[in-house]
Amino acid sequence: MGALTLPKAARLSRRAEFSAVRAEGKSWHGRLMVLAALATPGRDAARIGVITSRKTGTAVERSKVRRRLREIFRLHRRLLPAGLWMVVVPRRAAVGAEYSALSEEWRALAQRGGILAKAES
Repeated sequence: MGALTLPKAARLSRRAEFSAVRAEGKSWHGRLMVLAALATPGRDAARIGVITSRKTGTAVERSKVRRRLREIFRLHRRLLPAGLWMVVVPRRAAVGAEYSALSEEWRALAQRGGILAKAES
């Protein structure tokens, strides 16, 4: 089961990490989410953080969106460069979106930002 989970080390957890990505990184906006990324000097695997405010929806809806976005990241993690920190901020429209729509938009934003190989679709 270990291969099917996203380890805690693959998640951003400190406020300073989130702030660094938002302040120093680049961001790309889509209809369902905002994706921000920052290349860090470390050789660790890519890490992700998801920010869901109360404007996104109820606690159940926010949790569902977070789980879906973490799963999308987990599936594409091997295609991301080492040392990359990402922050994803879902918009209200992400709550009602299908998993496939979230995945397609995440991939499109990552490709637009040059952090995901274009050959992988």
